[in-house]
Amino acid sequence: MHDITDLPAWERLFKKIVWKQLGDMEGKKILDFGSGEGITANHFAEKNDVTAIEPSKEMLSNAWKDYEYTQIVGDVNALSAFKNETFDMIICHNVLEYIDDKAAVIKALARVLKKDGIISIVKHNRAGRVMQMAVLLDDFEKANEILDGKGSTASKFGTIRYYEDNDITKWEPQITISDILGIRTFWDLQQNQQKHGDEAWQEKMLQLELRVSHMREYKNIAFFHHLLLKK
Repeated sequence: MHDITDLPAWERLFKKIVWKQLGDMEGKKILDFGSGEGITANHFAEKNDVTAIEPSKEMLSNAWKDYEYTQIVGDVNALSAFKNETFDMIICHNVLEYIDDKAAVIKALARVLKKDGIISIVKHNRAGRVMQMAVLLDDFEKANEILDGKGSTASKFGTIRYYEDNDITKWEPQITISDILGIRTFWDLQQNQQKHGDEAWQEKMLQLELRVSHMREYKNIAFFHHLLLKK
């Protein structure tokens, strides 16, 4: 049985924030598009009917599967196998930045989402990324490039192609943004790595992150945005 404490401290906090923001779900039909190692799919599969789609066989070789869920190896084309309005909830976390045709993916996801269903999208926040480059990595050149509209690079997934929160509703008018939440507003600003591993410190940080995740001033500088979209 996998445990969230097996994850690196930053990833553990990230998952906890997102899962808290999504809330408890039970008896829902859920799609995790770009499921990676299946950590989120596995989490929600305990009480829900989950289908996960992931193109990387390498990622799937380390997949978490303590609870039963359907795993599909594929990309956006795999969605054609599903009927219209199949899923209550669609999860798409840190995926669209690495896809060229984002509009096609959003349209495909909207098609299989039930009326009144929710799409959960986690994405890089450009302002937060600039903060990361300038404050944490001391890379002023990269900070200016991101401000100029250029992409950057993630070590694990390649080029990050930034997009704005409201781009999604331009790509697919059927969906609207019901909420935008911040993720990792403060965590990365603490450079004492020993504190990151302290469970009591992590819990205090989690509670503070959750408290400010709805506040506009803090959302603006959060490293990630969590978009909740409705159809």
